[in-house]
Amino acid sequence: MAFFVLSALALMAADEAWKNKQFPEWTEDDAKALLKDSPWVKTVAATLVKPSGKEVQVSTGFGRRKHRETSDTAAPANTKPPMLTLRWESALPVREAELKARDVTAPALDDEDHYAIAVYGIPRAMLKDDSKVMAEDLKRQALLKREGKKDTRPSSVEILLRDDGPVVLYLFPKSAEFDWRDHKIEFDAQLPGLKFTQAFSFDDMTFHGKLEL
Repeated sequence: MAFFVLSALALMAADEAWKNKQFPEWTEDDAKALLKDSPWVKTVAATLVKPSGKEVQVSTGFGRRKHRETSDTAAPANTKPPMLTLRWESALPVREAELKARDVTAPALDDEDHYAIAVYGIPRAMLKDDSKVMAEDLKRQALLKREGKKDTRPSSVEILLRDDGPVVLYLFPKSAEFDWRDHKIEFDAQLPGLKFTQAFSFDDMTFHGKLEL
């Protein structure tokens, strides 16, 4: 029993080796460990969402009747809820880890006025539309929540359709002024056919004593 406990502790220490090093000292394995599971990277089980719909009046040869119009964002039949990866892309440790791990799938970030959270692992069948209309729809259905403060909505959303599956990038304004006093923030969002909620701990999102968002 003691052997298994010590083995588990050794594996945990190896997975978090990046914590006690400076960026230039990180190995590729350190970087991959951070990008897999860390205070800035979370895995969440999404919940399937039924299609929303609204009743509209339609004309027929026999007069007018009501018809329920549904969106095409419903999950396909018999779909298993996916596991999504949420990555706080704007955090410096994440950007450094992506460089060290040579992660070419990481979205480019040119805007220093926004926090960025990316969602990976979305089934390709659930998101095939990268139009502005779809991006605006996803924008309306996303929030960052803090206790005792006003919810923060994204300024914009980018949909990146890729061969290995779509990535959705949410950009939140830094004018919201998140800081360590918030302790915890909750990310709520809805995607086509899916919804999820995940908390991030500001108490843990520090690197060498500095909050990194």
